[in-house]
Amino acid sequence: MKIALLAFIAIAIAAAIYLLAPKANAEDGDSGSSTTFVLVKIPESLMPIARGEKYEDPIDVALRAEGMGEVTGGGSQLGEPNSDGAATIEWVGVDVELNDLALGLPLLKQTLIELGAPNGTMVEYSLDGRNISESIK
Repeated sequence: MKIALLAFIAIAIAAAIYLLAPKANAEDGDSGSSTTFVLVKIPESLMPIARGEKYEDPIDVALRAEGMGEVTGGGSQLGEPNSDGAATIEWVGVDVELNDLALGLPLLKQTLIELGAPNGTMVEYSLDGRNISESIK
């Protein structure tokens, strides 16, 4: 229970810091464009290497090939320990930066579907100050 709670708190803090941090944009004198952080939540129990092979690497390849963004990380949400006391993985997360939300989000969703992401897979992001959570299907 403590491990799951600590993992949840760590993910929540990291996401909050990231979402609240100011982004550079052309109006600030930076010629680079801003990106949109998208958290992909996949209700599947995968260890980190398997998560990378199944989701992170192929998503990164698909996004980069179209110039739509990149995968910047990933993690696991731990749940209640099972009967032998080992922590269980409730869902895995993939951190994505999209260069163009309107064009990149459909590509991200389609890639997840093609990779066999299960029902209940969600993408979460902020748009115009609103937090949005939507299914990939």
